[in-house]
Amino acid sequence: MTFLYLFAFLAGIATVFSPCVLPVLPAILSAGAGQGRYRPLGVIIGLTLSFIFFTLSLTFLVHAFGISADLLRNIAIIIIALFGVYLLFPSLGDSFAKATASISNLGSKIQARSAETGSGFISGLLLGCALGLIWTPCAGPILAAITTLIATQKITFQVIMLLSMYSLGTAIPLLVIAYGGNIALTKIPSLSRHTETIRKGFGVLMILTAIALSFNLESALQQMTLKYFPSLQIDNNATVQEQLNQLRPSSSLFDQSNTNLKIQGKELPKIVKAPQIAGIDAWLNSPPLTIDQLKGKVVLIDFWTYSCINCIRTLPYLTSWYDKYKDHGLVIIGIHTPEFEFEKNRNNVKSATERFHILYPVALDNEYKTWLAFDNNYWPAHYLIDQEGIIREVHFGEGNYMETENAIRNLLRLPPSAGQEKPTQMRKITPETYLGTFRADRYQPEMVISPGKTALYHYQPPLQEDRVGLRGNWLVGKEKITSKDPASSLDLNFIATRVYLVMDSTTPQAVTVLLNDAPLPSKYYTADMDDQGRILVNEPRKYDVIDLQKDYGRYKISLVTPEGVSMYAFTFGDEP
Repeated sequence: MTFLYLFAFLAGIATVFSPCVLPVLPAILSAGAGQGRYRPLGVIIGLTLSFIFFTLSLTFLVHAFGISADLLRNIAIIIIALFGVYLLFPSLGDSFAKATASISNLGSKIQARSAETGSGFISGLLLGCALGLIWTPCAGPILAAITTLIATQKITFQVIMLLSMYSLGTAIPLLVIAYGGNIALTKIPSLSRHTETIRKGFGVLMILTAIALSFNLESALQQMTLKYFPSLQIDNNATVQEQLNQLRPSSSLFDQSNTNLKIQGKELPKIVKAPQIAGIDAWLNSPPLTIDQLKGKVVLIDFWTYSCINCIRTLPYLTSWYDKYKDHGLVIIGIHTPEFEFEKNRNNVKSATERFHILYPVALDNEYKTWLAFDNNYWPAHYLIDQEGIIREVHFGEGNYMETENAIRNLLRLPPSAGQEKPTQMRKITPETYLGTFRADRYQPEMVISPGKTALYHYQPPLQEDRVGLRGNWLVGKEKITSKDPASSLDLNFIATRVYLVMDSTTPQAVTVLLNDAPLPSKYYTADMDDQGRILVNEPRKYDVIDLQKDYGRYKISLVTPEGVSMYAFTFGDEP
């Protein structure tokens, strides 16, 4: 574990040399321009302690006290802006102190004491606390593991130590930067003569930073600079990953060597006792069920979500197994754990179960409680449980259908099926492509995304392989993009035979599909199109965009998108 602490410390240092430091850098530099020799120290201590505190407790605060995370962020942005105003107009700070002296005895005493010592530590501490709340550093493997464990309420001493070492790693170089600015302003004559002008310049910079943060522009700035200054990650190695896996409870629940097992005529291994189905928001096709209640039955748990194409491809097999084996003692439970916010809607899930002819029980796991109980990480994922409540087989993703069916037959004491699973032809296809900023990584490189606001886009062709380009007015959110123009368009360069896209619309709207800048040939129409090759978007779900049948290859499609249509994620297939 000492090795992991060391790499957490080094990863923190590396973060300071990446674009992720940009949102806090103006305030760090301004600490050197501020009054008081201990002000830089206060800023760094405040930032470090605040970052640790809010990383560990923000989720708890939001749920326990109903405190809005956005409200806390806005307060922090206001504090940063006020410090910028103070640097720009120092007299305003003095006037405010005098105006509030009669009602803020304690505050004025602290301020007076700070002024007497000339330290500036208290004001620096307050500014640092605000910075710690709004700063989201680059999430390398170590920080990603820390935040995941905290989000799933698995906070241990090791997790706290890792977070502290990471924060200490960021604090030291930031403190050097802050004090370096202070020394430069006091020791270099050409700078010390202009200290007041430089201080005001930093005040303007902090106000601009606050404005950028209020419009969520920091991610766009990071995205733009990443092209020229890529993030430095020193924790992306096998030894670090191995030690991180020891922190994850999943390694204690499942022996990964027992997953995706082949039967080959042998008895299935007993992996672990199945966790309980927990925290379900609603049930479809069934009253609430528990694992204990189903003792004596063979249970197949299927983690899925209705807009996931990989999940959808498995559903015909699941519904077929349910039809064939329900009278022999098989129970299938679909644990619907949403990937997008709209997938939490009960009516949307109910419509999907009807559309896919799902008759077995479906549980809405909107809060990820059962997902976490199983330490699951994948859509789709299948957990086969025997009559005693023991998990006997685990499979992630698509495929191996014959093996899974024979595992079911094994537990039902039926002879193995003699059928042969058709081998899968593996050809390159474009990876799953998300459009919202939360997971977007496939936009044309020179495009600068403006999160949270409507902006005019006009990417520069040619469109690179497996990339997305936007034209027209779009509102880019965390999960989706929404057309704000009657004729906005999205271009996609892909390789596959089939393209799917999760879409939604405020009112029924028709999206026009072009192939290589020409009308789509009718032979490539899908079941979701009308006789003119348009897709009517009238509910939030996955839509079939194009079916190239046997004409596998690389193409460009363009989607002419009316105002109000939202798009979430592309998935692809190679199904001749």
